[in-house]
Amino acid sequence: MLRQLLLLLAVSFISYSSALDNGLALTPPMGFMSWQRFRCITDCDSRPDECISENLFKNIADKIVEEGYKDVGYEYVIIDDCWLEFDRDNETNKLVPDKKRFPNGMKAVADYIHSKGLKFGLYEDYGTKTCAGYPGVIDHMQLDAQTFAEWEVDYVKLDGCYANYETMDKGYSEFGNLLNQTGRPMIYSCSWPVYQEYQGMIPNYDLLKRFCNLWRNWGDIDDSYQSLREIMDYFAKNQDRIQPHAGPGHWNDPDMLLLGNYGLSYDQSKTQMAIWAILAAPLLMSTDLRA
Repeated sequence: MLRQLLLLLAVSFISYSSALDNGLALTPPMGFMSWQRFRCITDCDSRPDECISENLFKNIADKIVEEGYKDVGYEYVIIDDCWLEFDRDNETNKLVPDKKRFPNGMKAVADYIHSKGLKFGLYEDYGTKTCAGYPGVIDHMQLDAQTFAEWEVDYVKLDGCYANYETMDKGYSEFGNLLNQTGRPMIYSCSWPVYQEYQGMIPNYDLLKRFCNLWRNWGDIDDSYQSLREIMDYFAKNQDRIQPHAGPGHWNDPDMLLLGNYGLSYDQSKTQMAIWAILAAPLLMSTDLRA
């Protein structure tokens, strides 16, 4: 009996020690992410209330607090793609937030979000460019990790456009190490499984658990019940393969919540919330909380 207990403890330790241990995402992260509702709206002249800008994310942070979302655990405010200038700084090579839409820089946005008792998340891409064509991290990983730490980012989502899917295991792992080496705790959301799955390659989930707090398993969700069903079908068909890898600090991510947008009925919205709860999925709202 004692031998069996010691063996069980040893196996548990090996399993735990092989997973990322940055103390974050012990439960699935909850918050707001901009992409599904606001996409890449950058024209603040014609759409001032919807464009990806400093004002939008301050307004969202206000609503998360005022409407009671913060009180029940929604704590991350995450800026998705399209926040950058198209070129890095000529002298430092650092990433540059769009000067018109983020006139005070990302540290000022982080400070405002933190002043509300919330946490700040930011999108980037492992490839040479983001999916919308802005600078990626692949040739500047150490610099960008340090920049995120200087801006006091709490959550980094790393996409995988304009990148070789065969190098993602190594590249994403390297960037995860660099984030940890900054000394600032940052949740690390990886996207390499979806890009490899699309190529017929089975992702290395043991490696994912060592470097990532959560990972996107399948394609982007769109504001329709058809898109929602496709993602639910993927998880149903592959649950035996992917479910065992989810747990404290490392989660499967079926993508954002559509609730409050235009594509789902009320009952369909309840369906998504129920399935996401069953999946122990991150709950990242992507709707206009002001509406």
